[in-house]
Amino acid sequence: MGLALARSRRRWQSACMPPPLAVRAAEISRLVRDEARRRGVRWTNQRQIIVDRFVHSGQHLSVEDLHRLAREADPTVSAATVYRTVNLLVELGIAHKRHFDGTGSASFEVAFQREHHDHLVCLSCGSIQEFQRDSIERIQEEVAREYGFTLAAHRLELYGYCAACRASGKDASATLHRPPT
Repeated sequence: MGLALARSRRRWQSACMPPPLAVRAAEISRLVRDEARRRGVRWTNQRQIIVDRFVHSGQHLSVEDLHRLAREADPTVSAATVYRTVNLLVELGIAHKRHFDGTGSASFEVAFQREHHDHLVCLSCGSIQEFQRDSIERIQEEVAREYGFTLAAHRLELYGYCAACRASGKDASATLHRPPT
């Protein structure tokens, strides 16, 4: 990780609130561009579009989703360029690669300058809802302490059926994806 990226990450991590999306997006774009150039990676308008679309989406995106978004801005963006750019974002700690059971493919979310959060995953439509509850965090810390475990990180994913799928009858009887085991 580049020194500028590490310094910037520390600066924002020390703040109480994450910066507004526009500030984050501009800073992330600049940091990724500078780090890519430092590594000898050619920075192109297409890579800039991919990074901008990813950061501004505010969603969990598959490479295919991001490719579609990038092609809206530039129809010549290739899937290979999207894959390489997403891999760079993961290497730099800007993105997390996630594999949610039942959704069928990897998805990516912005990791840089984000508060910790957990996920609700719909087994019918594959939608992913982020949430954060201090009470859950405290319970996890208590459990770790009770077992003499030093907690370094955790990931909580709750699987079920979203309100829209339940309302339309797409619940357990019409599950498109298998529940995790």
